[in-house]
This record gives sequence, C-alpha cells and structure tokens, in this order.
Amino acid sequence: MYLEATVQHDDFNDLLRRVPDFTTPQLKRLRHHIEKRVKLDAVYETLTASEEAVTQCPYCQSKTFIRWGSSENERQRYRCKRCAKTFNALVGSPLYRMRKEELWLEYVETMRYGLSLRKAAKVTGVSLRTAFRWRHAFLSSPRDHKATSLSGIIEADETFLPESFKGKKTMPRPARKRGGGKVTLVPIALALDRSGHITHHVLEHDTKEEIIAALAPVIRENSVLCTDGNLSYVEMVKTFDHIEHKRLIAKDNSRVVEGVYHIQTLNNFTQRWKGWLKRFHGVGTARVDNYLAWFRFMDEREEFQDIVWVRGAIPSLEWPANR
Repeated sequence: MYLEATVQHDDFNDLLRRVPDFTTPQLKRLRHHIEKRVKLDAVYETLTASEEAVTQCPYCQSKTFIRWGSSENERQRYRCKRCAKTFNALVGSPLYRMRKEELWLEYVETMRYGLSLRKAAKVTGVSLRTAFRWRHAFLSSPRDHKATSLSGIIEADETFLPESFKGKKTMPRPARKRGGGKVTLVPIALALDRSGHITHHVLEHDTKEEIIAALAPVIRENSVLCTDGNLSYVEMVKTFDHIEHKRLIAKDNSRVVEGVYHIQTLNNFTQRWKGWLKRFHGVGTARVDNYLAWFRFMDEREEFQDIVWVRGAIPSLEWPANR
C-alpha cells in the first residue's frame, strides 16, 4: 500500500463540523491540501495497477519471478528466477527512475495549459532541466501511439516549419541574424481518416520516396485517398491494387469533390496545431514530432483527465481511450 488512512472517524466528523467556521483563506488552504492528496492518490492507484499488471521479466521475458522487497519510495520490486535481475513495474517505461511522483499531476496540468518550461518549473518547484526531462518523458508514449492503420476516406498532405536547433548546444551551420538569410523548411507528412485516427512523420526532405515510405504502410486498401495536386501521391497510389485517389488541384478551385472528398479536416487540424504551437516561440526540429503528439493527444479527448498522461506512459496498462 502506498498510502494508508490515518484519520479516525471521529476526527473526520469533527473536522466537517468545524468547516463552516473556517475563514476564506483557511478554506482555500484546505482545498489546496485536498486537491493535492487526491492527485497523489490517483498516481499511486495507477502505480499499484501497473504492479498488478506485471506478467514477465522485462529483461529476459521469463514469467517466473518473485516479489523482492520494495524501494525507498515504496514501489514493489521483483526478482527474476531465470536471469536473477531485479526490476519494478516501471522498467522500460518513460517514468522509470522518475522521482517526486507527488508532483507528476501538477506538472501534467502545466502541460494541459501549454505553459513554457520555465513557467512549468516555477509552478511545480522543479529545476528547468527536470521540467524538460518530464515533458518529453510524458510525450514519448503519445508520440509512439499515432495511428498505424487508416481506412475509409483518408486525407493526406504536407506542412512545413522553419528548421530550428533550439535546445541544441551546437549547430551544423553558422548562426544567422534574425530576418536574414535563407530559411530551411522542414517537411511534415500528415494523414487522417474520418474516424479521427491521425498519423504524422517529420521528414528530412520533401521527396516522393520519403512521403511514400511514411504514409503508404498505414493506408489500407479499398480506401479513398484525398490529396492536393502533389504528384508524390499519384506514385503512391500505384503501389496499391485497390485504392481510389481524389486529387484536389488548386488551379481548378476544387476544395470538395462529389460533396464529400476533401482535405479540409486535415487542414483544420494543421492550422489549429500551428496556432497552439505559437505559444512556445519556436520548437526544435528534433522535438517537432513530440509537439504534434502532444496536441493530438489532447485534441483526441473530449473530457481530458490529467491521470491519462501517467497511465499512457506505462506500457503494461491499457492505452487510454480517445473519447
């Protein structure tokens, strides 16, 4: 057990009777403590569920293991009978060796509001380095859980962001003055179907080969692919036996074909993502896929609960449903 109830029944009733006499500042402090405890309980319940879901050794996949005490933070440890290695339920997950679990949901809340790293660090009281590490630890699972299969009516397109070495200690090119020099654009291939499944890939070059390599594996046959006039998609369709291709060519002023085929859903998603992205004043190219996953993860959920970030980061637990 991570937490044990220590307040006796009579003490609790006495506290309830005294609540009407509390001042407003006292009520605010009480609410703060209650909210903090509820968040901590939610994290510990999730960690307990992850321990109950352990079925094999993460190192040799043996199913014969035993309980082997607990760590300083009360996490259950196990010892494999085959390889003799010890482990806990978080080995192999982005949360492995992450401490201060009492702050996890408070930090996730800063992500829900899209706060900068400095503001997130200040709110939660962690270092800037820890804030950066936690952000991308929580983003690694959404990044890896993008759609692997698209069917029905599929919309595909590319978008571009300026190349950025933000966060890098060195750059492969000389620095240029703001507003001067040629800006290199980084291509991003995106595709979605009308069921709401989305996939995205940051490309090195905007070439036919890279677009096909990124999107062709996720498109199911007997689908309808809607694209702009980019000839790369014409070549991609040739790799399928049964797929229909609807091209929306700008010069024809055709935004919708046959009343249903268009790429406006994808364009809307892209515009909303770029609008949300402005708050970060530039994103390093190496992390663009994470920020796409961040926005998609929140956009897919009508009622967002912060605990889904924690559950989603633990492979042994079921991936949080979209809706």
